[in-house]
Amino acid sequence: MGGTVQVRSTPGQGSCFELNLPAAAPRPTPAPGMGFLMGDSLPLARLPSGGRVLYIEDNEVNLLIVSELMRQRPDLQFLTVVDGGTGLAAALEHQPVLILMDMQLPDMDGHEVLRRLRANPATAGIRCIAVSANVMPNDIRRAREAGFADYWTKPLNLTAFMASVAALFGPAPV
Repeated sequence: MGGTVQVRSTPGQGSCFELNLPAAAPRPTPAPGMGFLMGDSLPLARLPSGGRVLYIEDNEVNLLIVSELMRQRPDLQFLTVVDGGTGLAAALEHQPVLILMDMQLPDMDGHEVLRRLRANPATAGIRCIAVSANVMPNDIRRAREAGFADYWTKPLNLTAFMASVAALFGPAPV
């Protein structure tokens, strides 16, 4: 990445670690309701406020970040699960209006979870958004063609994430 790491240590007093990375060109912030990477995403239809949002994600850090972001939306009930099988059961039981889904889960990939959701009449109509670190155009195109409503890339752009949630559910209550 073209950066440097320096360490200064004094026995009995502690250590100082310094990481310097060159500034990267800023990523553009998409318009609300648009994918974080894709420029061809279409604005998504609004979902009912007060609904449930299910996040299927096995990475603890990603779960923590999105959970903290969603705390800014007390009007939404936010549920998390860590694998596809549990996600399918939670979708059936809780009937969320939106599922945010990691594409690489420990028991099955996001495509298989989506296929199973669509095969069950009770979950077939739930809107699903892929959330993935896979940013290759073919991965994104395949997910959109499979039926994901949008594709949000990791690492998450926190401002764009909250703008997209606001575009989907309306502004956060004051």
